[in-house]
Amino acid sequence: MPKSKKRIHAKLIANPGAGQVLDQASLLTQAARCLMDCGIDVDVALARPTRRAAKAASKAVEQGYDLIIGMGGDGTIGGVIRGMVNSKVPLGIIAAGTENDFAHTLGIPDDLQAACELIATGKTRPVDLGRLRTKKTDRFDFFMVTAIGLIATVFPMIKNVPAGDFSGVMDAVKTLLHFNSNPRVYMALDDQPEIELETMLVTIANTPLIGLNNLLAPEASLEDGLLDIAVYPGFSKVELASYFARTVKQLATADDKVTRYKARKIKIRTEPKLDIAAEGLMMGKGKAWIKALPAAISVVAPEPTNGSKEPGVKEEAVSAQ
Repeated sequence: MPKSKKRIHAKLIANPGAGQVLDQASLLTQAARCLMDCGIDVDVALARPTRRAAKAASKAVEQGYDLIIGMGGDGTIGGVIRGMVNSKVPLGIIAAGTENDFAHTLGIPDDLQAACELIATGKTRPVDLGRLRTKKTDRFDFFMVTAIGLIATVFPMIKNVPAGDFSGVMDAVKTLLHFNSNPRVYMALDDQPEIELETMLVTIANTPLIGLNNLLAPEASLEDGLLDIAVYPGFSKVELASYFARTVKQLATADDKVTRYKARKIKIRTEPKLDIAAEGLMMGKGKAWIKALPAAISVVAPEPTNGSKEPGVKEEAVSAQ
């Protein structure tokens, strides 16, 4: 008789408060049952608040699980990733948050059954990450974006709007009105001389999509070992807000005033000291050191469907140069 296929032993790390339906115990039960039907035995760990996800993932790596599965939104997935950096254990993703930018970028389906079936294939891709250091934070590994300036200051106030929480909107408007319109940014890319710019915002992206499914960096690749940098010189506050509003839901917006670069290492300082945020979390002010971490994690995901373009990026995407 042929030998039966070895079952995979996985740790399923879930956030019971993510999205609009994950708080229903039935969804987590469905996920566990679906995975088991696909040949994956799962042990469940609940990660709430999100910061517990990294600790749970790190422990699962030490315990020798064949696979770690993150179930929740971008915050939960990011926490799981930070507990797995440079391990040899693959990551599976069940998207169950509000926006699910990382899953969409990788082409991972929202449908629970389809996501479980994808995980069961075991087909992985190496995925780059970024690493941020500030005077306040020794190390923070990010999978989507670090922002320096206006968006870093405002986004934490409005990030819960898609979930129906508008409590921070007025604070965001007041902040926008009083934000310094002419900050100086000094940026060194790799080993090149420092560049001086006048801009209210710098973004350093690892993925095309960030935030509210904003198509921020259409040419970003998760497998090129580079980070995509964008600066916005000459933008007024209204123009900057309008630009980001037009990129929501994966729509590309070409604008000749956006200046783009690619680099492995980025050093930035600002005058005055601007806020620095990674994945919407405040990380400090004024100075940042950032570098790419090539192939830092292995993720169960479809292959890119069109060259370096990620499956979740719409075909009509046009890069601003």
